[in-house]
Amino acid sequence: MLRFFRSTKITVIVSILFIGTLIWLRGLLMESEEIISTVKYGTFLFDALNEWLNCIPGLSIVVGLLFFLLTVLMLVFMNVSLRLLAKFSYLPALCYVLLIGGVPHIHLLNPVIIAVILLMIAFIYIVDSFESEQLSYNYFTASALISLSTFFYQYMYVYMLVVWIVIALWRPGYWREWVFTLLGFALPVFFAFSWFFLVDDDISRISIFFYEISDMQRIMPALSIYTLIFFAVISALAISTFLYTMRYIASKKTVIRTGNYVLVIIAVITAGMICAVPDMIPFAWYLLAFPISIFISCYLENVKSKLWGNIVLTILFVMVIFMTIVK
Repeated sequence: MLRFFRSTKITVIVSILFIGTLIWLRGLLMESEEIISTVKYGTFLFDALNEWLNCIPGLSIVVGLLFFLLTVLMLVFMNVSLRLLAKFSYLPALCYVLLIGGVPHIHLLNPVIIAVILLMIAFIYIVDSFESEQLSYNYFTASALISLSTFFYQYMYVYMLVVWIVIALWRPGYWREWVFTLLGFALPVFFAFSWFFLVDDDISRISIFFYEISDMQRIMPALSIYTLIFFAVISALAISTFLYTMRYIASKKTVIRTGNYVLVIIAVITAGMICAVPDMIPFAWYLLAFPISIFISCYLENVKSKLWGNIVLTILFVMVIFMTIVK
């Protein structure tokens, strides 16, 4: 099994997308079930999109699936652009499909699945800036993307910390790059303000938006024992493969090494947000699965023992099957 998914043949990515589609469509069977999260869809861009899609029954599930598959393909593109695994691989796509597949209750259109795509694009711009020590305008674009993602999912502004930590730790110290981050984040807010003022003629909407993004819910959602078991198993895999990844990248190029460090920052910030705002569970899994899929992929792609690689891959598949059949 590991040998097949390590291959770079087109049949591999087709198989991964097919598996992702089968897993996601279980949402069609769960329409009447209660979602196990009190997640608040408060941001106006997602509300507008969701209201439009709900005019046609079942359309939101299809669009959610398309966004999910786009996220899977983004992981492949991201690795091609940045070579986080130091080689071309479809394994990040497979791992993300299996990690998300293990939590069937979140297989529906939601603001996080859109926000994580924007975060991935911002991540590409951030890591791409490491190729040169010259002044980089990438931080303007990355900040604008994070700001835009906040208009879909209200907690995304916290990922501005990723941009600032990167500039503080790994950039030469250009003060203008700090200014770029502020201007980039302010740009979508300016357009939103202009829309509310000029088109909707309702200036109060912008104050409501700022209230929404600062209104952090601290309600612990009810998670089933099966979901807790899944998270426990994946956490053990994530920690072990993370330690392997840190050892593996120690001798790699600066871009590969620093890119993985940025993924660590994203994972730490996401985990911290989950602890501070339990209401993010389980939809924040879309965000946390992003770096975890790279760490597990690095292990699967480079581990010398095929036996251990197949064991890890088998555990992922077994956990998905287990979570799919249980209620």
